[in-house]
Amino acid sequence: MKKILFLFICITNHIGFAQEMVKSTAINISKKSDVFQIVEDNKKQVTLFFSNKNKVQAVRFNEIFSVVDSLSTLSPTKDYDNIVGYSQSDNRYYVYWSDSGNKKILSQCFDFDSKKVENTPLTLPMEKEKFIKKITVNNIFYMISIVKGTGILNFYILNEGKLTKKTADLSSKRFLGRDDKVTTLWDIVSNSTTFELPYTFQTISKESPASLTFSANKRKIYVLGNKLLFSIDNNRRFTQTFTVDLNDFSTATKMIMQPSFPEDVAITNDNGQSTFYTYDSNSFFLDDKIIQIKNNADYMKISVKDSEGQEKKQLLINHQEISFKNSEILQENGSVKSLRVLDKSSQLLRKITNDLNPSVSLYETHQKIYMTIDGVSVLQQNSGIMIGGLVGGFTGALIGAALTSNYSMDNLNSYKGRKVVYINCLFDKDFNSIHEEGAKLAFDKVRIFAEENEYLQNQSLFKMNQKLYVGGYDKEKQQYTFYQFEN
Repeated sequence: MKKILFLFICITNHIGFAQEMVKSTAINISKKSDVFQIVEDNKKQVTLFFSNKNKVQAVRFNEIFSVVDSLSTLSPTKDYDNIVGYSQSDNRYYVYWSDSGNKKILSQCFDFDSKKVENTPLTLPMEKEKFIKKITVNNIFYMISIVKGTGILNFYILNEGKLTKKTADLSSKRFLGRDDKVTTLWDIVSNSTTFELPYTFQTISKESPASLTFSANKRKIYVLGNKLLFSIDNNRRFTQTFTVDLNDFSTATKMIMQPSFPEDVAITNDNGQSTFYTYDSNSFFLDDKIIQIKNNADYMKISVKDSEGQEKKQLLINHQEISFKNSEILQENGSVKSLRVLDKSSQLLRKITNDLNPSVSLYETHQKIYMTIDGVSVLQQNSGIMIGGLVGGFTGALIGAALTSNYSMDNLNSYKGRKVVYINCLFDKDFNSIHEEGAKLAFDKVRIFAEENEYLQNQSLFKMNQKLYVGGYDKEKQQYTFYQFEN
């Protein structure tokens, strides 16, 4: 207990002086409002959108967080119950509302040149398809669906309030199911587990380090320039990927073998079918590298490969001391304040294998690579938290949890109600271990700050000009305050 208390005191003392209050602005915000932001690094400004059932207000702030201007309008009729995305062009900001069936879209344009807000209804020509992703790339909003029983992806594109449709066909591509049999992309995407919902791909963004929860997902999506990279780790022997070029909607697939164990075996049933491996695996993409992990109760192999699947580095965790870790083996129980230190590597391996979902997350900054290796539990039933719910007074009533502008806030909140066991590691660009005490990312500092300042309502979290900012509303002072965090 003393060790745990000492650890927490060290963390909070280190982080307590890490944030800097940048600006407070007098503003009146309804308690039941949601908030999301559009960041424009090229203009050095951020626009916050506060929405409730009655009104939507857009407020633009400059780089020192002084108010530049604002626009407001009435919320749409009850036919549109959710904000699903946005796009942006010059001084026009488009907020897209959807009905419950995702068939009707309302484009709400905030034009700061004309000082007007215009609403345009749109209809999606959907037939026998399910949405798997809604994402903004280079200020264009994409709603991506998969046609039932196929590998055909439809892209409903919203740009400057106008709707177009494109198709990417992966029907002829080869995909493997969990049982190593050739299957369709539909069968993979429509599958659910205790950890993942069907028809979902978890976005991984460089806006903030991907949480252990986000990176534990077996289906992930990355933005690479004007391409989308989809990764799939449902098969424990391979990481399967496909890319879609958003210029011409051409596709390409790859299958990258996971590191092997001498003990690689499957449990065979009475019919002679191998259905369950005694190990698990996952992966993470960092620019032109893929990092794969494979584990059982005795080993974990971490393989660093280039984009073609050629291995450049391999690390091993067994029951010996982990030479490349930069932290204790830590266990959190639903809160960064609820910390426990584990003494043995065998505990890390056993907990990940028996109770948790394996995960690896990486983030690069200042020529250093921060890597976290861990296991994360499913959402605890008694946590009282809904998937997609957010901290800091964020109601989640109007804004979809998958909204691109909510990425960092969703990321921050994803730890709540889960048990995680992890180690932190630090490497140079060639994945040589760096032993640097107390290496902390701004995101780690934000986690402490958010838990200690839950009174702040309508919180926002975003990256601008390479710095991480938290915004929050103090109801008593009627001020919205921005705090700055640096790595």
